Amino acid sequence: MKNIRFIAAMLVILVSFSSCVVDEKAKETSKARSVGGSSEILMVTQNDEQWKGQMGQAVRDFFEQEQYGLPQPEKNFKVAHINLDALNDMFKKHRNLIIAKIDKDIKNPLVETQRNLDSEPQFVIRITASSPESWVRAFETQKDGLKLIFDNNERKRFQEYFRPMTDSKIVAQLKKKFGITMNIPEGYNVAANGDNCMWLLQRHDDKDMSFLIYELPYKDTADLNLDNIINVRDSIVKKYIPGPLDGSYMTTDKEFVKPVSKVLPNFPAGYAVETRGMWNVVGDFMAGPFLSYSIVDPTSSKIVTAEGWIYYPNKEKRDLLRQQESILYSLKFVE
Repeated sequence: MKNIRFIAAMLVILVSFSSCVVDEKAKETSKARSVGGSSEILMVTQNDEQWKGQMGQAVRDFFEQEQYGLPQPEKNFKVAHINLDALNDMFKKHRNLIIAKIDKDIKNPLVETQRNLDSEPQFVIRITASSPESWVRAFETQKDGLKLIFDNNERKRFQEYFRPMTDSKIVAQLKKKFGITMNIPEGYNVAANGDNCMWLLQRHDDKDMSFLIYELPYKDTADLNLDNIINVRDSIVKKYIPGPLDGSYMTTDKEFVKPVSKVLPNFPAGYAVETRGMWNVVGDFMAGPFLSYSIVDPTSSKIVTAEGWIYYPNKEKRDLLRQQESILYSLKFVE
């Protein structure tokens, strides 16, 4: 276990996150599978006062913010709670653990981190401080790095679940057409296959889930700005993704939930731009969330964009979008 002082805590978090992206599929482990609900964090405190007071409030305020790009309000994470005396063997295996401690004798806040301590995938962080105020200040310096790690843990859980279900035929088509592999699970069918585009659709009675992969020539970094990404997306989906009525087609919502993007320099397939937002249908009332990654192919002058979207009216979609995110994170260029 790494013991570091408060001023170095963020460095450890960032280093820990960098190690998350290593493919551990070949590693053998005797660790139990981690437990916990989807998108759940377990906070362990010494007493109820810490949970109900400013310590618990700081954790809830940050992690239970609404996830952007969903049509109904849904929290990024659910923060559950137990006191330290209830931390039995089962709870010790929780995937995302924050353990809080107040020790009046400690001079400087102390941060202790451990990956895969009692289960896998798992990340445990212990923050010890002399007062609730000091504890909250220490947490505030850690929270962004913690969210990256907890997000990664959720992706790893879904990736392990879907990996045995990979559809080898679709993977072979992606490899031949785009020079990529991606662990698309069974149940998806090729709904459209254009010159530079492939639409994969999984249809259920009450919902549709889709992946869309397309490629275009790469000229310069301006191709990766948000406006260009959305303009390209709109041209592709207008051509290939029809709505249910004659003349209707998919587009990107730019009024109610504006698309947002961020750069991911350490995306598994290389430098990428993530875009989140809402899609809707021109000429109909359909809508839902989408998530895309645009990556420059390192061996050619092309940008490959892979996105997932969901149609599941009036139902929660956060966990379904997390599932699609985990599959998109499996994208790799063929060497």
